[in-house]
Amino acid sequence: MKVAILSPKKYEEAETFIQNHIKNFPFDCVVIYGGKFPHISENYIPSKLDMRLHSLKRKMGLSKLSFKEAHLTKILKKEKVDIVFSEYLITGAETVEVCKKLNIPLIAIALGYEISMYHIIERYKTKYMNLFQYAKNILVVSQHMCENIEKLDCPKEKIIYSPAGPASDFFEISPNFSNNQVLAIGRFVDKKAPHLSILAFEKVLQQIPEAKLVMAGDGPLLNACKDIVRVLELEDKVKFVGRIDIEQHKLFLKESIAFIQHSKVAENGDSEGTPVAILEASAAGLPIVSTIHAGIPDVVKNNETGYLVPENDVNLMAEKMIFLLKNLDKAKELGEKGRVYVFDNFSLKSHLKVIANILKQAI
Repeated sequence: MKVAILSPKKYEEAETFIQNHIKNFPFDCVVIYGGKFPHISENYIPSKLDMRLHSLKRKMGLSKLSFKEAHLTKILKKEKVDIVFSEYLITGAETVEVCKKLNIPLIAIALGYEISMYHIIERYKTKYMNLFQYAKNILVVSQHMCENIEKLDCPKEKIIYSPAGPASDFFEISPNFSNNQVLAIGRFVDKKAPHLSILAFEKVLQQIPEAKLVMAGDGPLLNACKDIVRVLELEDKVKFVGRIDIEQHKLFLKESIAFIQHSKVAENGDSEGTPVAILEASAAGLPIVSTIHAGIPDVVKNNETGYLVPENDVNLMAEKMIFLLKNLDKAKELGEKGRVYVFDNFSLKSHLKVIANILKQAI
Protein backbone atom coordinates (compact mmCIF):
# COMPACT_ATOMS: atom_id res chain seq x y z
CA MET A 1 0.00 0.00 0.00
CA LYS A 2 1.38 3.41 -0.99
CA VAL A 3 0.57 6.26 1.41
CA ALA A 4 1.10 9.94 0.65
CA ILE A 5 1.73 11.94 3.83
CA LEU A 6 0.81 15.59 3.31
CA SER A 7 2.80 17.82 5.66
CA PRO A 8 3.23 21.61 5.71
CA LYS A 9 6.98 21.11 6.28
CA LYS A 10 9.52 18.59 5.06
CA TYR A 11 10.73 15.93 7.49
CA GLU A 12 13.72 17.82 8.91
CA GLU A 13 11.60 20.84 9.82
CA ALA A 14 8.37 19.08 10.83
CA GLU A 15 7.01 18.79 14.36
CA THR A 16 7.97 15.71 16.39
CA PHE A 17 4.58 14.02 16.05
CA ILE A 18 4.69 14.37 12.24
CA GLN A 19 8.25 13.05 12.15
CA ASN A 20 7.06 10.04 14.17
CA HIS A 21 4.38 9.32 11.57
CA ILE A 22 6.79 9.66 8.66
CA LYS A 23 9.45 7.53 10.34
CA ASN A 24 7.20 4.78 11.70
CA PHE A 25 4.24 4.21 9.36
CA PRO A 26 4.40 0.51 8.33
CA PHE A 27 3.76 1.33 4.68
CA ASP A 28 5.53 2.56 1.59
CA CYS A 29 5.27 6.32 2.09
CA VAL A 30 5.93 9.43 0.07
CA VAL A 31 6.14 12.73 1.95
CA ILE A 32 4.62 15.69 0.13
CA TYR A 33 5.26 19.11 1.67
CA GLY A 34 5.17 22.81 0.83
CA GLY A 35 2.93 24.86 3.14
CA LYS A 36 -0.81 24.57 3.63
CA PHE A 37 -1.14 23.14 0.09
CA PRO A 38 1.63 20.49 -0.04
CA HIS A 39 2.84 19.94 -3.61
CA ILE A 40 6.57 19.11 -3.40
CA SER A 41 8.26 15.76 -2.84
CA GLU A 42 11.85 14.60 -2.81
CA ASN A 43 11.54 13.18 -6.33
CA TYR A 44 9.38 15.98 -7.75
CA ILE A 45 10.70 19.43 -6.92
CA PRO A 46 9.13 22.03 -9.22
CA SER A 47 11.42 24.34 -11.17
CA LYS A 48 10.81 27.90 -12.35
CA LEU A 49 10.45 26.48 -15.84
CA ASP A 50 7.68 24.15 -14.63
CA MET A 51 5.83 27.12 -13.19
CA ARG A 52 6.23 29.20 -16.36
CA LEU A 53 4.99 26.36 -18.56
CA HIS A 54 1.97 25.83 -16.35
CA SER A 55 1.20 29.54 -16.36
CA LEU A 56 1.31 29.45 -20.15
CA LYS A 57 -1.09 26.47 -20.21
CA ARG A 58 -3.51 28.39 -18.02
CA LYS A 59 -3.39 31.43 -20.28
CA MET A 60 -4.03 29.22 -23.30
CA GLY A 61 -6.97 27.54 -21.56
CA LEU A 62 -5.23 24.15 -21.52
CA SER A 63 -5.48 23.79 -17.73
CA LYS A 64 -7.93 25.04 -15.13
CA LEU A 65 -5.82 23.83 -12.22
CA SER A 66 -3.58 26.05 -10.12
CA PHE A 67 0.10 25.17 -10.25
CA LYS A 68 -0.01 23.55 -6.81
CA GLU A 69 -3.06 21.48 -7.74
CA ALA A 70 -1.38 20.36 -10.96
CA HIS A 71 1.89 19.45 -9.28
CA LEU A 72 0.22 17.55 -6.43
CA THR A 73 -1.87 15.67 -9.01
CA LYS A 74 1.32 14.81 -10.89
CA ILE A 75 3.02 13.41 -7.76
CA LEU A 76 0.01 11.34 -6.66
CA LYS A 77 -0.27 9.83 -10.13
CA LYS A 78 3.45 9.22 -10.64
CA GLU A 79 3.85 7.67 -7.20
CA LYS A 80 0.70 5.53 -7.71
CA VAL A 81 -0.63 6.56 -4.31
CA ASP A 82 -3.42 4.44 -2.80
CA ILE A 83 -4.41 6.75 0.06
CA VAL A 84 -3.61 10.23 1.37
CA PHE A 85 -2.90 11.01 5.04
CA SER A 86 -3.13 14.72 5.80
CA GLU A 87 -1.25 16.24 8.73
CA TYR A 88 -3.53 19.06 9.96
CA LEU A 89 -7.07 19.66 8.78
CA ILE A 90 -6.00 22.68 6.74
CA THR A 91 -3.83 20.61 4.40
CA GLY A 92 -6.70 18.16 3.98
CA ALA A 93 -9.20 20.95 3.34
CA GLU A 94 -6.92 22.59 0.76
CA THR A 95 -6.17 19.38 -1.15
CA VAL A 96 -9.44 17.45 -0.87
CA GLU A 97 -10.57 18.41 -4.39
CA VAL A 98 -7.44 16.87 -5.89
CA CYS A 99 -8.10 13.64 -3.99
CA LYS A 100 -11.71 13.69 -5.14
CA LYS A 101 -10.79 14.06 -8.81
CA LEU A 102 -8.31 11.19 -8.57
CA ASN A 103 -10.71 9.11 -6.45
CA ILE A 104 -8.04 8.62 -3.77
CA PRO A 105 -9.28 8.05 -0.19
CA LEU A 106 -8.29 10.71 2.32
CA ILE A 107 -7.70 10.57 6.08
CA ALA A 108 -6.92 13.77 8.00
CA ILE A 109 -5.64 14.38 11.52
CA ALA A 110 -6.43 17.52 13.52
CA LEU A 111 -3.50 18.61 15.67
CA GLY A 112 -4.55 21.81 17.44
CA TYR A 113 -4.63 25.34 16.09
CA GLU A 114 -6.73 24.58 13.00
CA ILE A 115 -9.86 23.88 15.05
CA SER A 116 -9.26 26.45 17.79
CA MET A 117 -8.12 29.71 16.18
CA TYR A 118 -11.20 31.81 15.48
CA HIS A 119 -10.09 33.32 12.17
CA ILE A 120 -8.97 29.91 10.83
CA ILE A 121 -12.30 28.32 11.70
CA GLU A 122 -14.18 31.18 10.01
CA ARG A 123 -11.98 31.15 6.90
CA TYR A 124 -12.15 27.38 6.44
CA LYS A 125 -15.76 26.76 7.41
CA THR A 126 -16.86 25.77 3.90
CA LYS A 127 -13.67 23.89 3.04
CA TYR A 128 -13.90 21.94 6.32
CA MET A 129 -17.43 20.85 5.46
CA ASN A 130 -16.18 19.63 2.09
CA LEU A 131 -13.36 17.74 3.83
CA PHE A 132 -15.67 16.19 6.42
CA GLN A 133 -17.99 15.00 3.67
CA TYR A 134 -15.24 13.32 1.60
CA ALA A 135 -12.74 12.08 4.20
CA LYS A 136 -13.04 8.51 5.39
CA ASN A 137 -12.08 9.53 8.93
CA ILE A 138 -10.88 12.52 10.94
CA LEU A 139 -8.45 11.80 13.76
CA VAL A 140 -8.06 14.05 16.81
CA VAL A 141 -5.38 13.91 19.49
CA SER A 142 -7.37 14.99 22.58
CA GLN A 143 -10.83 14.53 24.06
CA HIS A 144 -11.22 18.30 24.08
CA MET A 145 -10.74 18.34 20.31
CA CYS A 146 -13.49 15.75 19.87
CA GLU A 147 -15.93 18.30 21.27
CA ASN A 148 -14.49 21.15 19.17
CA ILE A 149 -14.67 19.28 15.88
CA GLU A 150 -18.22 18.08 16.53
CA LYS A 151 -19.18 21.76 16.89
CA LEU A 152 -17.84 22.27 13.38
CA ASP A 153 -20.41 19.70 12.17
CA CYS A 154 -17.99 16.87 11.53
CA PRO A 155 -20.04 13.62 11.57
CA LYS A 156 -19.49 11.98 14.94
CA GLU A 157 -19.07 8.53 13.38
CA LYS A 158 -16.03 9.77 11.40
CA ILE A 159 -14.16 11.13 14.44
CA ILE A 160 -11.48 8.91 15.97
CA TYR A 161 -9.58 9.82 19.13
CA SER A 162 -5.93 8.79 19.01
CA PRO A 163 -3.43 10.87 21.02
CA ALA A 164 0.10 11.00 19.68
CA GLY A 165 2.59 9.15 21.84
CA PRO A 166 6.28 9.47 22.73
CA ALA A 167 8.93 7.36 21.01
CA SER A 168 9.87 4.23 22.95
CA ASP A 169 13.39 5.41 23.82
CA PHE A 170 12.01 8.14 26.10
CA PHE A 171 10.88 5.41 28.50
CA GLU A 172 14.53 4.35 28.89
CA ILE A 173 15.62 7.68 30.40
CA SER A 174 16.45 7.70 34.13
CA PRO A 175 16.41 11.23 35.60
CA ASN A 176 19.16 11.69 38.18
CA PHE A 177 17.25 14.27 40.29
CA SER A 178 20.66 15.58 41.34
CA ASN A 179 20.25 19.31 40.76
CA ASN A 180 17.59 22.00 41.00
CA GLN A 181 16.85 22.25 37.29
CA VAL A 182 13.36 22.47 35.78
CA LEU A 183 12.82 22.14 32.06
CA ALA A 184 10.49 23.69 29.46
CA ILE A 185 10.54 22.56 25.82
CA GLY A 186 8.26 24.00 23.16
CA ARG A 187 7.60 26.78 20.69
CA PHE A 188 7.68 30.31 22.07
CA VAL A 189 4.09 31.10 21.09
CA ASP A 190 1.05 32.57 22.85
CA LYS A 191 -0.70 29.28 23.61
CA LYS A 192 2.36 27.91 25.43
CA ALA A 193 2.78 31.19 27.38
CA PRO A 194 6.53 30.84 28.06
CA HIS A 195 6.51 34.30 29.65
CA LEU A 196 4.18 33.03 32.38
CA SER A 197 6.51 30.10 33.07
CA ILE A 198 9.31 32.64 33.58
CA LEU A 199 7.20 34.78 35.92
CA ALA A 200 6.31 31.69 37.95
CA PHE A 201 9.95 30.64 38.08
CA GLU A 202 10.97 34.08 39.38
CA LYS A 203 8.79 33.34 42.43
CA VAL A 204 10.52 29.97 42.83
CA LEU A 205 13.88 31.72 43.09
CA GLN A 206 12.65 33.74 46.06
CA GLN A 207 12.62 30.51 48.08
CA ILE A 208 15.15 28.39 46.17
CA PRO A 209 17.79 30.80 44.80
CA GLU A 210 19.93 27.96 43.46
CA ALA A 211 17.16 26.74 41.11
CA LYS A 212 17.67 26.81 37.32
CA LEU A 213 15.28 26.90 34.38
CA VAL A 214 16.22 25.57 30.94
CA MET A 215 13.98 26.67 28.06
CA ALA A 216 14.37 24.97 24.67
CA GLY A 217 12.72 25.97 21.42
CA ASP A 218 12.22 29.02 19.25
CA GLY A 219 9.33 31.14 18.04
CA PRO A 220 7.97 34.69 17.90
CA LEU A 221 7.96 35.24 21.68
CA LEU A 222 11.57 34.16 22.23
CA ASN A 223 13.10 37.64 22.14
CA ALA A 224 10.38 39.06 24.40
CA CYS A 225 11.07 36.27 26.90
CA LYS A 226 14.79 37.06 26.78
CA ASP A 227 13.93 40.71 27.50
CA ILE A 228 11.87 39.68 30.54
CA VAL A 229 14.79 37.63 31.86
CA ARG A 230 17.17 40.58 31.39
CA VAL A 231 14.84 43.05 33.12
CA LEU A 232 14.35 40.64 36.04
CA GLU A 233 18.14 40.07 36.13
CA LEU A 234 17.77 36.30 35.83
CA GLU A 235 20.34 35.70 33.08
CA ASP A 236 22.34 33.31 35.28
CA LYS A 237 19.20 31.40 36.30
CA VAL A 238 17.26 31.02 33.02
CA LYS A 239 19.06 29.41 30.09
CA PHE A 240 17.71 29.65 26.52
CA VAL A 241 19.16 26.82 24.42
CA GLY A 242 17.24 27.28 21.15
CA ARG A 243 16.11 24.34 19.03
CA ILE A 244 17.60 21.08 20.24
CA ASP A 245 18.10 17.66 18.70
CA ILE A 246 16.81 14.40 20.15
CA GLU A 247 19.99 13.60 22.08
CA GLN A 248 20.08 17.04 23.72
CA HIS A 249 16.38 16.63 24.51
CA LYS A 250 17.03 13.35 26.32
CA LEU A 251 20.00 14.80 28.21
CA PHE A 252 18.01 17.77 29.51
CA LEU A 253 15.24 15.40 30.67
CA LYS A 254 17.79 13.25 32.49
CA GLU A 255 19.28 16.28 34.25
CA SER A 256 16.00 17.87 35.38
CA ILE A 257 13.67 17.46 38.36
CA ALA A 258 10.42 18.55 36.71
CA PHE A 259 8.95 19.58 33.35
CA ILE A 260 6.86 22.74 33.17
CA GLN A 261 4.51 24.22 30.56
CA HIS A 262 1.99 27.00 31.18
CA SER A 263 -0.35 26.39 28.21
CA LYS A 264 -3.39 28.66 27.85
CA VAL A 265 -5.99 29.71 25.32
CA ALA A 266 -4.51 32.55 23.27
CA GLU A 267 -6.54 35.66 22.46
CA ASN A 268 -7.10 34.38 18.91
CA GLY A 269 -8.48 31.10 20.29
CA ASP A 270 -5.35 29.05 19.60
CA SER A 271 -4.96 26.13 22.01
CA GLU A 272 -3.12 22.85 22.37
CA GLY A 273 -4.06 19.38 21.21
CA THR A 274 -2.08 16.97 23.36
CA PRO A 275 1.46 18.35 23.79
CA VAL A 276 3.94 15.65 22.82
CA ALA A 277 6.69 17.30 24.89
CA ILE A 278 4.63 16.64 28.03
CA LEU A 279 4.13 12.99 27.02
CA GLU A 280 7.87 12.64 26.40
CA ALA A 281 8.72 14.16 29.79
CA SER A 282 6.27 11.84 31.57
CA ALA A 283 7.66 8.85 29.66
CA ALA A 284 11.11 9.87 30.91
CA GLY A 285 9.92 9.79 34.51
CA LEU A 286 9.64 13.51 35.26
CA PRO A 287 6.71 15.00 37.19
CA ILE A 288 4.77 17.63 35.21
CA VAL A 289 3.67 21.09 36.30
CA SER A 290 1.23 22.43 33.74
CA THR A 291 -2.26 23.87 33.30
CA ILE A 292 -5.84 22.69 33.09
CA HIS A 293 -5.94 23.22 29.36
CA ALA A 294 -7.16 21.33 26.27
CA GLY A 295 -5.74 17.79 26.14
CA ILE A 296 -3.26 18.18 29.02
CA PRO A 297 -5.63 16.73 31.68
CA ASP A 298 -5.95 13.64 29.44
CA VAL A 299 -2.27 12.84 29.94
CA VAL A 300 -1.40 14.38 33.32
CA LYS A 301 -3.30 13.05 36.34
CA ASN A 302 -3.45 15.93 38.81
CA ASN A 303 -1.76 15.09 42.13
CA GLU A 304 -0.81 11.65 40.76
CA THR A 305 1.64 12.18 37.89
CA GLY A 306 2.11 15.93 38.28
CA TYR A 307 0.24 19.10 39.14
CA LEU A 308 -2.23 21.09 37.05
CA VAL A 309 -3.06 24.71 37.82
CA PRO A 310 -5.60 27.11 36.30
CA GLU A 311 -4.45 29.10 33.28
CA ASN A 312 -2.65 32.33 34.27
CA ASP A 313 -2.15 31.25 37.90
CA VAL A 314 1.60 31.81 38.15
CA ASN A 315 1.49 31.83 41.97
CA LEU A 316 0.12 28.29 42.20
CA MET A 317 2.46 27.12 39.45
CA ALA A 318 5.37 28.48 41.48
CA GLU A 319 4.11 26.71 44.63
CA LYS A 320 4.02 23.37 42.83
CA MET A 321 7.54 23.82 41.46
CA ILE A 322 8.83 24.79 44.89
CA PHE A 323 7.19 21.72 46.44
CA LEU A 324 8.80 19.35 43.95
CA LEU A 325 12.23 20.96 44.26
CA LYS A 326 12.04 20.63 48.06
CA ASN A 327 10.58 17.10 48.02
CA LEU A 328 12.64 14.95 45.67
CA ASP A 329 11.10 11.69 46.86
CA LYS A 330 7.65 13.01 45.88
CA ALA A 331 9.00 14.23 42.55
CA LYS A 332 10.39 10.75 41.84
CA GLU A 333 7.10 9.11 42.88
CA LEU A 334 4.97 11.33 40.63
CA GLY A 335 7.45 10.93 37.78
CA GLU A 336 7.43 7.15 37.97
CA LYS A 337 3.62 7.03 38.11
CA GLY A 338 3.58 9.28 35.06
CA ARG A 339 5.92 6.96 33.19
CA VAL A 340 3.65 3.97 33.88
CA TYR A 341 0.49 5.91 33.01
CA VAL A 342 1.87 7.14 29.68
CA PHE A 343 3.27 3.70 28.82
CA ASP A 344 -0.09 2.05 29.49
CA ASN A 345 -2.26 4.63 27.72
CA PHE A 346 -0.30 6.79 25.27
CA SER A 347 2.37 4.77 23.54
CA LEU A 348 3.45 5.71 20.04
CA LYS A 349 3.03 2.05 19.12
CA SER A 350 -0.69 2.07 19.93
CA HIS A 351 -1.19 5.43 18.17
CA LEU A 352 0.47 4.12 15.01
CA LYS A 353 -1.55 0.92 15.19
CA VAL A 354 -4.80 2.90 15.25
CA ILE A 355 -3.76 4.92 12.21
CA ALA A 356 -2.50 1.85 10.33
CA ASN A 357 -5.82 0.06 10.84
CA ILE A 358 -7.78 3.09 9.66
CA LEU A 359 -5.64 3.44 6.55
CA LYS A 360 -6.05 -0.25 5.69
CA GLN A 361 -9.82 -0.11 6.15
CA ALA A 362 -10.13 3.01 3.99
CA ILE A 363 -8.74 1.34 0.86
